[in-house]
Amino acid sequence: MFFNMKKIVFSLTLVLASVSFVSAQSSVKGMNAQGITGVILTPTARVGWEKSDFGLDFTYSMMSRNDQAHIPAVTLSLYRKAEIALAYDVENTDDDNGYSNVLLGGKYQLYNEGGTSLAVGGNFETVTGDRYDDFDNDKKNSSSIYLVTTYGGDFFKLPAVTTMLFGWQVQRAGEVTSNLNYSMGFELGLFPETFQNYVYWISDFSNYSYAVYQDKISENRGIFNTGVRIDPLKSSEYKFVINLLGTDLMDEDQRGIMLNATFGMSF
Repeated sequence: MFFNMKKIVFSLTLVLASVSFVSAQSSVKGMNAQGITGVILTPTARVGWEKSDFGLDFTYSMMSRNDQAHIPAVTLSLYRKAEIALAYDVENTDDDNGYSNVLLGGKYQLYNEGGTSLAVGGNFETVTGDRYDDFDNDKKNSSSIYLVTTYGGDFFKLPAVTTMLFGWQVQRAGEVTSNLNYSMGFELGLFPETFQNYVYWISDFSNYSYAVYQDKISENRGIFNTGVRIDPLKSSEYKFVINLLGTDLMDEDQRGIMLNATFGMSF
């Protein structure tokens, strides 16, 4: 069953990578699990507010797999080119020995023309809580950097946006690593004539999770997440986006759900 699912996802990845560039489509610009403009785990090369010098987004994510994690985040978009996000990941456990992650992320857009974007970014994580009180301070920190590209096109005449990321897990639990990160995200407008570009299917496939110290989305290689993104508020000044997602669907014992909502405004 696992290998069949793996073949399906791999085949889907190849198909999505070949999306036609017939027409440039714009990403909905919802937030990923870290509070960065993106898909589910994958950040995109787009910035949350590209037509305003300043934008502010508030995101809340809830993940459930055995226990729950709650991740509030605030994101600041600057001068149509950059964004900085601060998230606080509260991990609840049955043994009341919970812990939290402080997640800091950012990216800078290098190019944005004709529906194609390129950006560089990075993430920093530090863990706190009773479970890790005995850890040395340097063991609590992790960091990564990445290069990401996003491009729009048509997929069987439906508006689509594809994102590909290549990165380096610079530091993992205080140790410098040689691990390379890769992910691919896809956003497809579902029957735009019927849903009027309010409903999207989103998915991503990655070899990394949203944080090192967490147990809601497996860190095993090959993480596939998918679900629906709803964008009911079509406004140039305000944003309201909802994600209803299934996480880590390739691992039978690791599957979970994620609910994510973002409200934002430009200045």
